[in-house]
Amino acid sequence: MKSKSRHLRIFLAIELAVMAGLVSCRVNREPGSVWNLREKITRLSIDLIGIPYQYGGYDITGFDCSGFVYYVFSSFGIELPRTAKKQGKVKKKIPLKKARPADILVFKLKSGWHSGIYSGKHFFIHAPNQSDRVRREYLSQYWMARLKAVIRVIDD
Repeated sequence: MKSKSRHLRIFLAIELAVMAGLVSCRVNREPGSVWNLREKITRLSIDLIGIPYQYGGYDITGFDCSGFVYYVFSSFGIELPRTAKKQGKVKKKIPLKKARPADILVFKLKSGWHSGIYSGKHFFIHAPNQSDRVRREYLSQYWMARLKAVIRVIDD
């Protein structure tokens, strides 16, 4: 019972934050506004750390990797494909050295495609697997060897 009420409190807090972000967020090309949107996306990603993994999940009751990315961006009116493989084909690919917070990282794993949101300083946020929760993780050699694309969705 405690778990359900905790999830409900988290849900309400996130929904309020998202609504506030939608009211004050406009996508345009002014540098301050773009950075502000990147910051909001990264902040929401961080706020979702701890939500359980759920295969096919794309809301705060549980996420899979691409559902997490899909949810965060759609919270700000940015439509993305629902699968990691298709997310790796949107907008433009950039080199990792040019990555900024709120860019999407796409990996090719043995089990399929995987996506997450870059949070800066070689860290990213993702929903790793069924035995885990959304977490922030360092881009270790393991991840670097599997990185297939860095996708810039928000033009600078």
